[in-house]
Amino acid sequence: MLAACATKSGSIPPGTICEITASRAPFYKYGPAQTFGADETLALGTRVSMVQRDFGFSRVTMANGLTGYVATDDLKPLPPEPKPKPERVVTNRKLPRLFSAPIKRSDVQSTPGDPLFDINDVPLPMNDTPPKPGPDGSSKPE
Repeated sequence: MLAACATKSGSIPPGTICEITASRAPFYKYGPAQTFGADETLALGTRVSMVQRDFGFSRVTMANGLTGYVATDDLKPLPPEPKPKPERVVTNRKLPRLFSAPIKRSDVQSTPGDPLFDINDVPLPMNDTPPKPGPDGSSKPE
């Protein structure tokens, strides 16, 4: 019989959001044995965060940050909220073709950081003779 109590006391992990199931649940700041009675009364549906679950009374934190004790029988764990779905990014969107030539693709892998063209990629003029000036004084090649 004691084994059943031990398994039930560990069934709600700390940090779990719970809801008050009683119409009026007494809330004790320092524990249920305090001489002056309950500090507050929590209404039905109030959400609290579980700090420590014990047999009889559990330590909880309210939304305003106040920590205290509530009867364990007056608490019901809420299911975790579903994670928001990530936005879908469309990457393979087909665009209309603007020309009718076949698509050519290269098998060469790009290297990050390297320029697209090097100075040695562009051929220099091979003519050794300088260009002759034209009638208006500008130099034009022959």
